[in-house]
Amino acid sequence: MSLIGYQSGDYPTPKTKNLLFYIQRNHNANTIVYDARYDANGNLDKKQPIDAYWLRFQEKGQRMELRSFEKWMAYGVDCKKVTGKYDYRIYLSASKKVVLWLKQIAPFKAEVYAEIKGVTMKLDHMYATADESGWVPKILYGEFFGTDVNTGEPVHVKVLKKDIK
Repeated sequence: MSLIGYQSGDYPTPKTKNLLFYIQRNHNANTIVYDARYDANGNLDKKQPIDAYWLRFQEKGQRMELRSFEKWMAYGVDCKKVTGKYDYRIYLSASKKVVLWLKQIAPFKAEVYAEIKGVTMKLDHMYATADESGWVPKILYGEFFGTDVNTGEPVHVKVLKKDIK
């Protein structure tokens, strides 16, 4: 099993205008970024409220669109409009068990929340550790980093693969 790679503290932090959250992995410093997409009035785009893409930090830090199989199997997002506390329910392609919530809090300002293992957090980023020894990487565990909505304190929750598949 090959886990050699980066640790979450070794990475550059993406800085984008409409950043919601990002995902980094133990494989390399390339980062998947999730930005809010707004209409001209500053409201979340009704058809596609999230723009997901790579920042290729291993190269020159350039933007690169997700490939079709990456959207379908791992990093794509499915956003469903909901009523109530949040505006959208979000699923990442990698797991339908992990539910994220998108909420617009002001014009041109939105946040993503996660409810993981009884902790509700404003999500900042995720880190995935995978076994890279095979043809297709196998996620071993994911880590969620954010701010606890009840205490305002930083929070880190680790979730094993069996809990998210």
